[in-house]
Amino acid sequence: MFKKILLFIIFSAPLVSMAGSENTAKQTSGRAVDNAYAQKVWQVLQSEKLIGHGRMRSYPFVGSRPHGSIQEIIAKEIEVDGVTGRVVVKHNYGAKKGLTPKQVYSEQIHENYEALTIMFKREAGYDPANNDWFWAEFKKDGSIINYNGTDLSGRSSLCLGCHTPLGGADREIMNGNQR
Repeated sequence: MFKKILLFIIFSAPLVSMAGSENTAKQTSGRAVDNAYAQKVWQVLQSEKLIGHGRMRSYPFVGSRPHGSIQEIIAKEIEVDGVTGRVVVKHNYGAKKGLTPKQVYSEQIHENYEALTIMFKREAGYDPANNDWFWAEFKKDGSIINYNGTDLSGRSSLCLGCHTPLGGADREIMNGNQR
């Protein structure tokens, strides 16, 4: 049953985010300005020790797609370009079948690392219809992930498609699969 629900969410998410939305034009992703801002966020994440060698850790948990089968989340207030906001950093793992949270917490974390996804609460007015969140998904090296020809940075309809129906009033999903 869970697989059917997950498949429904994955395939209907883009439709949900666009249906009846007067902000469809605002739900853009991967423009040069979005990618440049994502790189600024990446730099702050490094300086705040939220990514990279010696970063803060939290205990990983079993997650689900579109993020890794094992996930690790850290949230913190950071400042990017003079704007202080909450950032939710999700480390996504799952390259090896049967991967467990204990294995991810070990020294071999890099072997199973897939991607890093973030939500950053920008200044009021950035995207009021979506609670002013900026979204980005990065590869291990800090480059933006491109999905079906679109860089995943900015107002991503892919991110909003899941986080809007499942993320409550503020779009946050902290447990991987439900409100």
